[in-house]
Amino acid sequence: MLYLCKDAKVMLTVNLWSAIGFCNGSTGSVVDFIYQDNQRSPDLPIAVVVHFDNYTGPPLSQDLPSCVPICPITTAQLPNGIHERQQLPFKLSWAITIHKSQGLTLPNAWINIGEN
Repeated sequence: MLYLCKDAKVMLTVNLWSAIGFCNGSTGSVVDFIYQDNQRSPDLPIAVVVHFDNYTGPPLSQDLPSCVPICPITTAQLPNGIHERQQLPFKLSWAITIHKSQGLTLPNAWINIGEN
């Protein structure tokens, strides 16, 4: 289970739209949640509005430039029968490993190399 709040740092875990940079590893900040009528947390939202620094596509609205609604995706496992689950395609990313950061262009980074 993933607990989110506004301003949480998140990272995409799938390639949503590679042509505009929404790839596995893209990071952003949660701005808002969109729920169906008569639903609220802890229900799964229709979408989570995420601000991506490098997004250059059309704005969600004039008040939310560089923001994109990310909807839950359905994944299926078929080997032992049909099993489906619906989940948001990101995880928390307040920090990432050096392996995940390979190939990323970052404006700045903080690296803890220990005391030795």
